[in-house]
Amino acid sequence: MEVFNELKTSPHISLALGFFDGIHEGHQVVIKNAINIAKKEGTKSAILMFREHPMKFITGAKTKNILYIEDKLSYLEKIGVDEVYLMDFPSYENLSAEEYIKDVLIKYFSPIAITTGFNHSFGKNKTGTPALLRELQSKYNYKYFEIPPITCSQSVISSSAVKKAIEEGNVFFAHSLLGYKFFIKSKVIEGAHIASTLGFPSANINYPENIVEIPYGVYYVIVEYKGEKYNGILNHSKSPSLFPTNKPKTEVHIIDFDKNIYGEEIKVSFVTKIRNELSFESKEKLSAQLLRDKAFVEIYKYYVN
Repeated sequence: MEVFNELKTSPHISLALGFFDGIHEGHQVVIKNAINIAKKEGTKSAILMFREHPMKFITGAKTKNILYIEDKLSYLEKIGVDEVYLMDFPSYENLSAEEYIKDVLIKYFSPIAITTGFNHSFGKNKTGTPALLRELQSKYNYKYFEIPPITCSQSVISSSAVKKAIEEGNVFFAHSLLGYKFFIKSKVIEGAHIASTLGFPSANINYPENIVEIPYGVYYVIVEYKGEKYNGILNHSKSPSLFPTNKPKTEVHIIDFDKNIYGEEIKVSFVTKIRNELSFESKEKLSAQLLRDKAFVEIYKYYVN
């Protein structure tokens, strides 16, 4: 797969349009439709997407993503996309919807087909819609494909639905919507070594600022380090009882693991939430709860794919 940081002429290809945050099950249908058309017509498939979410520039608000850009590209390559074009939103935000079609899509790609989701929007003030893409397909000589809503457990799959599930701690449902486990990546940092005194040595990490955040609590996770996977227990909290702090901290107890990994990056995939954040009156009560958390993982791990 080729990745381009600016537009270049690549005519008569099959395009898929969207931001594709998370590349969830609905996004995958959109992308695979573009790929299948390309294969049928003997041409290339391409993704046209903005590097950062447009809402960051429209509202000025800090946006939280589901996937890191490098992992988004990795997933696109695995799916089978031929080309990806990463665009900077400010360069295009003042184009009207038809100008975007004419001066970007047609000028550079003369696509044989364009595929989007049912709720895709583009152009200044988001005036570009699937209806417009359908209306202009004869004028600009492409065929338009609108993918209808894809559902899971009677819920429409969308990036906002995935984020809502994660923000509510329902990471198991988020997995169903995504088609893979939600994860974060971070380097292990020096901690206070408090967990070690309780018999549960933990890897402290910083929760990524630009990734959608889970609520405080304790989670069963899968930790990946240098290609090996381990069961683990992640605590994301402000330590409300024995060792309170003003800043949230994230620590992972990796089960049956005793390597020194300070400064090393780990990938933490969320399986399910074990419990909410709790307060403890003593180290003994905290230690007893940690044993119960570990027992939960030891049982639940046999049901994890």
